[in-house]
Amino acid sequence: MFDIGFQELIIIFIVALLVFGPKRLPELGRAFGKGLAELKRSLHDVKEQVETEFKETVDTTDIQEVVKGGSELKKSLQEVKEQVETGFKDAIDTSLGKETETGVNKKDAEGEKKEGLNARH
Repeated sequence: MFDIGFQELIIIFIVALLVFGPKRLPELGRAFGKGLAELKRSLHDVKEQVETEFKETVDTTDIQEVVKGGSELKKSLQEVKEQVETGFKDAIDTSLGKETETGVNKKDAEGEKKEGLNARH
């Protein structure tokens, strides 16, 4: 965890022995060990709680429903887009006086094509 070698531990022990003295050093060692164990236990509990909450909130079926709903929405939007484009095209052609092949004028357009072909022959 800290990459402390044997030589570093000896130096830390000697400094602690000089600073705190031989009577208080065992007490400090126990307190430090207990504190470290408590910290480790708390971190483990927090990690488990976060994992549990994540598993509860994120369900694979929910994700699949969102993805499926997105693809259905995309299809619906594509259909609406095509209808709008067709409507605009018909409106523009009608306003310019052109006959369209998608509206009411379809039969008229086919009739004129046949008449044009018959007139040539």
